[in-house]
Amino acid sequence: MRSERALMLALAEMYVQGVSTRKWLRSTERLCGTEISSMQVSRAAALLDEVLEAWRNRPLGTIIYLYLDALYEKVR
Repeated sequence: MRSERALMLALAEMYVQGVSTRKWLRSTERLCGTEISSMQVSRAAALLDEVLEAWRNRPLGTIIYLYLDALYEKVR
């Protein structure tokens, strides 16, 4: 269970960074010790799409006050 979760986190990180399918295949082969097909990579990406879409569209609830703080520094 723990290793499966670590694998999904690694795949999610690769997905977010826009890693190519070939690199996904190589990475998962190194992590799992077995080859997977590009179809399985596509399925994993589709699952991540669903999870990310649900997270993006989640209700944020009611925000009564919003405090912002910022620091501006001129860097040369």
